[in-house]
Amino acid sequence: MNRFGSYLVRLLRVAIGFIAGLAVAAAMVVILDLNKGGLPEPLAGAAAIGFFTFLAARMLWPLLLVLLLAEVMRWRALALHLGLGLLAAAAVLGWTWWQAPQEVPDPILGEEPVLTTARIAVTLGAGLCGALVSWLIAGRSAGLPIPERT
Repeated sequence: MNRFGSYLVRLLRVAIGFIAGLAVAAAMVVILDLNKGGLPEPLAGAAAIGFFTFLAARMLWPLLLVLLLAEVMRWRALALHLGLGLLAAAAVLGWTWWQAPQEVPDPILGEEPVLTTARIAVTLGAGLCGALVSWLIAGRSAGLPIPERT
């Protein structure tokens, strides 16, 4: 295969790994059911997937730049990819906390804090699982082989 074809294959593997990682992270949040009966199940699943698609669109460019840097620098370490997954999850948690209303939730009305221990754990776990899937698909073989000079 020529060099252009190998570049296309690597680009395809990175894109598939990124999309699969996002899908696993969204599925983890839907499966662990942060809904607690507020919405019917199909509607809650559709809303969660739509919300995470929106978040992915907001975080797409920084994450893709980091993946591009990992490809160019040939970083293959699982710990690096898991750390980046935790960093992305922490960014989501920070964005959620920043967008939250400032008033204290009223337990009489059934309100709960925006960031609970369960939500933090699920978000961090989703970031780790998404990073693991992305590493399994594209990160283990990051970077192209250095062409031999003749």
